[in-house]
Amino acid sequence: MAGDLTASVGARVEEIMASARQAGEALQREVEEAAARRAAEVRLAAEEDARQVLAAAQEQAQRHLEESRRRVQAFADARVRRIAELTDALTAAAEGLPEKLAEATQVRRQVDELIVALGAAAEQAAREAGRPAIKLPDIGSLQPPTPGAGEPAPAAPAPAPAPEDPAAAIARVRASLPPRPPENA
Repeated sequence: MAGDLTASVGARVEEIMASARQAGEALQREVEEAAARRAAEVRLAAEEDARQVLAAAQEQAQRHLEESRRRVQAFADARVRRIAELTDALTAAAEGLPEKLAEATQVRRQVDELIVALGAAAEQAAREAGRPAIKLPDIGSLQPPTPGAGEPAPAAPAPAPAPEDPAAAIARVRASLPPRPPENA
């Protein structure tokens, strides 16, 4: 009986141990499967989070790109407007240039004519200054003319010296002037 009890207890212990092993293996499989499911869930959640972060980053990058394009376009539009304004102003100024150049040419010609005339007048004044002074009679010695008395006609004034050749006078005046600046300056 003692041998039966030992065999029965041994068999029962073996059953309990086998059952415990099976339960442990089942628990281990369950834990491994749960861990694998949880890891897959975490991985899927992380992948979804990564997709959402990537989508948000792409959306933000797209907004930034659109804003940058808008700013660049606004800057370019402003530059084009400014260039157009400057072009219009230059065109308007250039349209008046031929008239102003013609006026400047006319003024230059008139100044040249004035210089020649002033030179001739200066020469005439110099010639007249070189003549001896005219002797005037005293006031008390003059008798008023009597009308119709048949007095002799007054003597004709002395002829003026012959004027200098105008071309030579012009050449002499031009030679005394400072050189004219270039026409394109």
